[in-house]
Amino acid sequence: MILNEIIEGGLLGDGSIRSQDGKYFTFQIVGKDVEFLKWVAKYFNMSGINCWISRNNTDLFMLGFYINTCPYPKFLSLRKEWYTRISGKTVKILPSNLEITPIKLLFWYLGDGCLVRRKNDGNRVPFIVLATNCFSKENIDILIGKLKELGLNFYPVEYKSGFTGKKCGYCLYSNTQDGTPFRFFKFIGLDCPSEIENCTTGAKGIYHEQKFFKDKWPREEDWIKILSNVKDLGPILRKRRFELGLSQNQFGKKIGIRRENIRDVELMKRNFSVKNFRKILEALNLDIPYLLKVLNTQNQ
Repeated sequence: MILNEIIEGGLLGDGSIRSQDGKYFTFQIVGKDVEFLKWVAKYFNMSGINCWISRNNTDLFMLGFYINTCPYPKFLSLRKEWYTRISGKTVKILPSNLEITPIKLLFWYLGDGCLVRRKNDGNRVPFIVLATNCFSKENIDILIGKLKELGLNFYPVEYKSGFTGKKCGYCLYSNTQDGTPFRFFKFIGLDCPSEIENCTTGAKGIYHEQKFFKDKWPREEDWIKILSNVKDLGPILRKRRFELGLSQNQFGKKIGIRRENIRDVELMKRNFSVKNFRKILEALNLDIPYLLKVLNTQNQ
């Protein structure tokens, strides 16, 4: 049920739900761009659930719906699965049977994730951040395990509020040297959904630069850095070298890289540095769209 996955993806981020009298159900998520919330609302409207969008303040909108859940009994169980009472407070928890699907991870990332680029270092791989500051450390460790089952390796980093400077939970940072960023985007989609790519996510960073949903996805330069750490590229590079009629020794001399390094990469035993990967792409006349297309069709 896609509605259920969208809701659970939102709950992994900053979405919230309430249930009243075991009969009524309320779901809410927020966004900086009303057009993004209209896009989300479309999925609920297609199932006959009418949503409302309101303005919380000058730059924040809220999407929600309030329904009699009789036609949708699954919604009632979500409140019990995702919330509990601890020391007199209602807190969000992870359901014991949570399965992370592409749709859930996509909506978690859209709502509470970002791609961090190193502006002053052209050779460092961008990393993915997923906010988890609404969960306990125990729940975060469970989330890390569930992501690892998908081949996605993340680790927790203490999060400090941009407003108070105080510690307020954890965020998850992706590993960068094991191909996790590529597998992450392969799982949720290599491109930002076209309907929302130009929707704003607000002014970010110390310079308050306006950002958009498409900025959450890698650009071509980002892909060069990310793919430099994808071992599955080895056979693709080897095939292209054969097509050009070059031995490993000839190819190595042409681009100034040791034959042993080329052999190990082609056998998926190691990766090229970002600097050398750029040389490889140029020498083999390979572009990023082609590599993404081939990699995306592997193991499907």
